[in-house]
Amino acid sequence: MGTQEIADFTESVNTLIEGKLILIDKHVAQVLKCVAASPTLCAVLSDTVKTMSYPTEFSRARVTWTRSDGMVECSLKLPQDRARLFAFVVCLLTEVDSGRRNILDFVKEYYNAGDNDGSYTRFAEEVLKPFKKAGEALLSDLDPEGLNGQYVEQAERFFKAEKIYIDSAAATRIFAEMDAVRQCVAQSAPSQTALYEYNTASEYLVNAVYLKNPKIISVSFLAYKYVALKYTDTARHVQSIAEILSNVL
Repeated sequence: MGTQEIADFTESVNTLIEGKLILIDKHVAQVLKCVAASPTLCAVLSDTVKTMSYPTEFSRARVTWTRSDGMVECSLKLPQDRARLFAFVVCLLTEVDSGRRNILDFVKEYYNAGDNDGSYTRFAEEVLKPFKKAGEALLSDLDPEGLNGQYVEQAERFFKAEKIYIDSAAATRIFAEMDAVRQCVAQSAPSQTALYEYNTASEYLVNAVYLKNPKIISVSFLAYKYVALKYTDTARHVQSIAEILSNVL
């Protein structure tokens, strides 16, 4: 089951990180289900809570200060130890899942960013991402190569690139040619699956152009070209996109 434990845990936490407050109950429940289904994580959790009091840990983690205008603000300082951090967040998510703690009130109190979505994003950055990292580290013995941080760093360096300049006129021409391709595809796509494939490749290229990372643009265009050229009357539009990109890459 080893590698499946890692995959399930990572996917569930990613969904929680990337999700919205409106769906949090469902996503929290899925994370807790994955933890419960993992013998490795259950063993760590069981060993850790034997020597850890969650209420005491929460009290220690809670930091308050008074602003210059007299308002009191709060934040949480997560435990440094990997296993304790993992157990702490599991206990916190269990409170949310059981209804004992209201997540909206919680993020507004400890991760206030002015609005609900912003506050949840802060919570995801400061709590859920460290929790994911801790869980993956605890599971790393199941698949050392799959979670090798060295490979991750190598890949990040590979894809890292200085943003290029793409003027608005060039971007507009690219999107106009893509729209022409879209119309060709809409007329001759053999199935919804084929249409989905094209729309996905198109979405990647559009966002790659906005991102302005030349490496991401190059690989996104390769995927887009492969899909678009399956359809009739698209070649000249794809060639036009290639020529525009060649002037900026």
